[in-house]
Amino acid sequence: MRTKKEKEEKVETKLEVKQTSEENPTFKVEDRPNEDSDAKENFITMEHVTVVIPYVKEKAQGDELRMALRSLHKFLRFGVNVVVIGDREEWMSDEVTVIEHDCVSDNPQIDALEKLKLAIAADEVTDKFIWSNDDIYLVAPVMLSHFEIPKNKGFLRPELYKGIYKENMLRTVELLAVFPKLDFGTHTPVVYQKQKLVDMFERFPELNAGGYLISSVYFNTLFGTEPISSIELNWQSDNIALSIISKQPDSKKFEELVSKKMFLNNAESGYSDFLMKYLLGMFPDKSDFEE
Repeated sequence: MRTKKEKEEKVETKLEVKQTSEENPTFKVEDRPNEDSDAKENFITMEHVTVVIPYVKEKAQGDELRMALRSLHKFLRFGVNVVVIGDREEWMSDEVTVIEHDCVSDNPQIDALEKLKLAIAADEVTDKFIWSNDDIYLVAPVMLSHFEIPKNKGFLRPELYKGIYKENMLRTVELLAVFPKLDFGTHTPVVYQKQKLVDMFERFPELNAGGYLISSVYFNTLFGTEPISSIELNWQSDNIALSIISKQPDSKKFEELVSKKMFLNNAESGYSDFLMKYLLGMFPDKSDFEE
């Protein structure tokens, strides 16, 4: 992982994303010519990939974000820079770029959409970037290819949910009328490309209103009506992801399962002393992302 100083010394062509107008919040990607290295302090080279984490401090249950960043520091096997969109924590070092943004809605998908738009527009975010969360942790060494493979959990099934999330899923299913309807909301990191996101917003302008499951819209429509090649997750048998939903899971079973995984995440109901003890044991030392 390169330091911020090393990243700033590189000079290459990059992409710039701009709003087309104040009234129309769609985006346009333009080529930008080479610049002198002294002209742009926070330059990110295309050989790096940005990890973007939307973060609302008041909704955090504890030290999930700190542990998530420590896991990136320990297990990533490629160069990244980290951008947090939302709130700053006092313990963050200058290796974390924070784009401050107030939470705009109690509907998480609406707030996430606004933060995603900021990621698309940010110079600090590479054209291809990883979108993750503060409660997703790496638990084994990973390459970029591990992130890039789309992952689903079967078909979108609104009847399994309730409340706001169910409404968002119903809205998403309706939007995907003639498209595949796989559920890509696996609570694992996904890789987006700015231009493809721009194309998606132009194709479906109703997305700007928010309240859609963006990863499911993105991957289900990426190749038109043709289904994208993806992996269907099965936490009992795959080697990809494990979700903690209980405050006191069976420790023996947990150790057996997590030892085979790359990603660990927790539901709100799964945040507990058990989880934090495990994470602190896995990541006892400060990362470069902490003061």
